[in-house]
Amino acid sequence: MDHLFSDVPGVKTQNVILNDNLELWMTRLPPYLKSIPIIHLAIPGSHNTMTYTISRFNDVGPDEPQYLRFLGRYLSLLSKPVIFNWSVTQYDDIKGQLTGGIRYLDLRLATKPNDHQIYFLHGLYGDTVASHLKDISDWLKEHPEEVIILDFQHFYSFNLNNHMSLVTIIKNIFGTRICPVSGILSSISIDWMVRRGYQVIIIYRNEIARLENDLWPSGLWPTPWPNTTDATELIDFLDSRLGTRLPDTGYVSQCLLTPDTKYVLRHLCGSLHRDLAVKCREVSIPWLEGHYPGDGGMNIVITDYVSFNNFQFSRLVIQRNRELLQHTHSFSLS
Repeated sequence: MDHLFSDVPGVKTQNVILNDNLELWMTRLPPYLKSIPIIHLAIPGSHNTMTYTISRFNDVGPDEPQYLRFLGRYLSLLSKPVIFNWSVTQYDDIKGQLTGGIRYLDLRLATKPNDHQIYFLHGLYGDTVASHLKDISDWLKEHPEEVIILDFQHFYSFNLNNHMSLVTIIKNIFGTRICPVSGILSSISIDWMVRRGYQVIIIYRNEIARLENDLWPSGLWPTPWPNTTDATELIDFLDSRLGTRLPDTGYVSQCLLTPDTKYVLRHLCGSLHRDLAVKCREVSIPWLEGHYPGDGGMNIVITDYVSFNNFQFSRLVIQRNRELLQHTHSFSLS
């Protein structure tokens, strides 16, 4: 299908399909949706994007409590497979996720003692960052009208030199395609960015962002964490926190369930994929279907295992933008 929607006059918006080509979904949006603030669009994202780089035999990271790091060092054959099963949240590599419609990437990073490299992290160490950021850059070069939001979410065992090194890597890789910080987020649309050659918004959740014109501070993109294994609590949290969304800010809804130590101990032979992801989908999909993007509505939505069922999550989130077309009458692609 070459068109995302019919250009027949009087087409009903409920029949408009916005997700027939996940790889180019922003490129092929109706002109109206490209012109509205990006913080009013529904944008799919992946939680802990880079956990596909984790190996079950890698070192336990500084994001885990000290007793787990001890077990990882001295009882690694027993402890590391368990940590691995509860740490990996994505199976597809970064190009696969981007081609599957994901446009917000959640990045967790750490250093190692006596090592100048910077690594991805979640429970266990993953790969070093530079080659995967380069993969993102290469993908963007091939998709000049697509926009990605990179959220550098957590930093473990980082000092100022580590931050400066990471910022240098980011700038060297993405260069002039980085969208500079604006005090008025509502002025930034996909069209606005593409006309200026911008393709990347860098959120950097550390005070160093105040010193850099290219790093968006955490306060403009709140991302409240549900931190629960209970599906009902998750939905209550998503609803209550979305209701507090401030104007002229982005917003990240985290559709995910998170195990604590007690939960993992009760499910030692289980995994995040088997024990929590299914339960999460059962409630998060209806939640998505019942909410709308727009001013004060949902914006970025993230989850685990985004490629499930042929990227069903991406398709559903993107399709919610159809609701923003209610005020138009007929559509065509240029």
